[in-house]
Amino acid sequence: MGTGTAPEGEGYPPPPRSHTPSAMSQGSEAGTAASGEGDEEKRLRAALRHLQVEAGVLERLVYKHRNQHRGAAYFQYLLKVRRDLKLLLGAGLAEVLNAVFPVLACRKPANTILVPTKQTKKKPGANHSHHERLLGVARLLSQMSEPVMKAAIQITFLLARSFFVDLCTAVFSLLARVRVLIQQMLLDVVSVYNKVTDLTDRKQAVKISISGVQAFREYYPSMNDACTVLECVWVKDKFILHEKVKDICQETQVEDQKCCGPESPIQYEKSRRNELASQPARRCSSRAIR
Repeated sequence: MGTGTAPEGEGYPPPPRSHTPSAMSQGSEAGTAASGEGDEEKRLRAALRHLQVEAGVLERLVYKHRNQHRGAAYFQYLLKVRRDLKLLLGAGLAEVLNAVFPVLACRKPANTILVPTKQTKKKPGANHSHHERLLGVARLLSQMSEPVMKAAIQITFLLARSFFVDLCTAVFSLLARVRVLIQQMLLDVVSVYNKVTDLTDRKQAVKISISGVQAFREYYPSMNDACTVLECVWVKDKFILHEKVKDICQETQVEDQKCCGPESPIQYEKSRRNELASQPARRCSSRAIR
């Protein structure tokens, strides 16, 4: 039997299709971006659940040993750690994540997270948007590491003296888990906040269709407000939060100059009426000079 090329018929599978590198690169970039946001959401929700468990364990330990260790220095630091955990869990991070990640996934418009939340009887106080609440959570997470470290140092003094070994071992392991969760949550919250800030600073366009009538509405970033960009820097044994203020006015002016420049496809013409109206004024001025 001789060798040859197989004929293209019904009994043979079609040849594989060739994929262009540009399409493959675009698909891979979109897939990596979506997977990155999904990983951040999973990490944040898992860390929040674990932090709730650790806060419950710390609450039981404090309630059980408060009469015996109330005046000790390490117990005062444990009370500060418990206070910070209550503040973090009371900030409603789960609600903020439910509002932020649909915006990052382009399922909701970006201006929804800039609207202040409604005030209710169960949640009195000042109303803040989800964007501002996310910034507050990042600031709180950056300040929680110091009480945890001071409490751990005091616990090591007790372990060195072999005092309350069982209690110190339980508290020390709990503080170690809390510290790791706080640092990881700080990195993820800062990353999410920067993405949301970058998204809300852009010009947004919304398409509205009602009973066959379509309309487009554009949202522009505020010119007076300066946005805040967060950055985590590792110093000695913890991450320190740095806030940088970025001015929006300069960027929007540069964009407007590009749009209205001579190379722009949109050109503006002077109306004939303005030219005719300016001619009598010129004649009157020339007569006055004479």
